[in-house]
Amino acid sequence: MSANSDEKIRPVDPERFHQALGVYQAALAAAAPQAGAGESSASADIPGNRGIVAVKKEFPDANEFQSLSLRLQRFAEIIGDRKLIKWGMVHHSEGGIEVHDAVINALAAAPFRKSGVLDKPAFHSLVRAEFTRLEAEEAAP
Repeated sequence: MSANSDEKIRPVDPERFHQALGVYQAALAAAAPQAGAGESSASADIPGNRGIVAVKKEFPDANEFQSLSLRLQRFAEIIGDRKLIKWGMVHHSEGGIEVHDAVINALAAAPFRKSGVLDKPAFHSLVRAEFTRLEAEEAAP
């Protein structure tokens, strides 16, 4: 993070995070752009970079982009989280990966340390709380 930032990674609107995740995944799935003659595109060819660049185009506000991009960079870590897999919040199958909305919503609000590391205990608590909230919404008439 830059020294000029206020050193705080802000929560983002869950709907905006869902949208950013969609943009990111679409960019990852897209074929690598063709470089022009003599043009070096080594960094553009890295799928994660394509995803982040696509999100930056869609979300030009610097503060929002910083929060979104840091959360997106942690997404691979989240889908491999053993606790979330054990809880049934993340399913890996031959058809792909299925992630419960509670996980995505919690990641949108999860606190990060100043170093940019996700606060895992707080994140897991948020996942549980969000799951309970979503279940209560579904059960309500």
